[in-house]
Amino acid sequence: MKKIIFFLIPTLLIVVIATAFGFKKEDLGETTKAPRKIKTTAPEQLDFQETIYGSGQLASREELKLSFKTGGIIQKIMVNEGQYVKKGQLLAVLNLQEIDAQVQQAAIGQQQAEITIDNAELALKIAERDYRNALGLYQDSVATLEQLENAELQRDNARNQLEAARNGLSFSERSREIANFNLTHSRIVAPANGLVLRKLAEANELVGPGNPIFIFGSQDKAQVIRVSLTDKDIIHVNLQDSAKISFDAYPREQFHGTVQEIASIADPYTGTYEVEIEVNPNGKKLLSGFIGQVYIQTRSTQSLLSIPVDALVSADQNRAVIFTVKDNQAERREVAIFRLEADHLLIKDGLSVNDAVVAQGANYLQDKETVSVEQ
Repeated sequence: MKKIIFFLIPTLLIVVIATAFGFKKEDLGETTKAPRKIKTTAPEQLDFQETIYGSGQLASREELKLSFKTGGIIQKIMVNEGQYVKKGQLLAVLNLQEIDAQVQQAAIGQQQAEITIDNAELALKIAERDYRNALGLYQDSVATLEQLENAELQRDNARNQLEAARNGLSFSERSREIANFNLTHSRIVAPANGLVLRKLAEANELVGPGNPIFIFGSQDKAQVIRVSLTDKDIIHVNLQDSAKISFDAYPREQFHGTVQEIASIADPYTGTYEVEIEVNPNGKKLLSGFIGQVYIQTRSTQSLLSIPVDALVSADQNRAVIFTVKDNQAERREVAIFRLEADHLLIKDGLSVNDAVVAQGANYLQDKETVSVEQ
């Protein structure tokens, strides 16, 4: 303890003497703190083009559910799933026994209606002849007024019967057309060149009217991929925007596409908007159901400034703090962030191209601190 006291006494004496005689710290061997060394960079101005990402399922632009117009028992199915077919090719047919009977019945009904018209026309001719005779006899005072009126009533009735027969014939013709229409649509034919995507029934099954038998993808129409986008993304997308698509089936292949349709109303369940992109297959075999990653290159551009991410001191949502240098003095600056891109920050407000941004050493600075800029 005595040694420590003896050591401190000379030191204190030196300080007291130095103070008394007005010595400065420099005279005692101490130096002032050197300015902190930092590195700066100039913000890079760029026109940022928004790229929207989405994923979706590949499909034919025209996918149809093919079914029979009438119900019945499937007699035969001529194709399998995944089979390519030509336009007009027969795919399936119902057992036509019942439908043929309906067609025959409608044809007989039409024939009977035609005979009824012939009879009605003949009856009208007789009624008109009787009326003319009664009129002549009445004018000669041979027939009474009552006889003339009765002949007139019979003529009018014959005219009504003929009109009813003509309506009946029209109804019979419509019934026959319906029966023939049902007969035609008791067969399923390919509406275009395309692919049988799914087969939903088999032969000898009883199916109802309109029940889907095939899911058909038209080869005459382009293949599309549909992606769902949020409201923040959809506002940047326009028709004819280009897109790049990749599929797991072709990991080293990049396909190009074009935006063809944009939903104008959100899906009530997901709140997203569907965008349809036509895909150029590049000669590759693309099958419905492939999952693709889509990058839509929009035509929406925005003027931004880019700085290194190392310049960031702190951030809160879309606001950030950085340091700039002016006249060898650090200045704390708050800026608005647009987006983080890899190792750069995109700034939309609070900075100019003429500012010198601290790129290294910013985390240790204080506002208004004197600094030394390394070249």
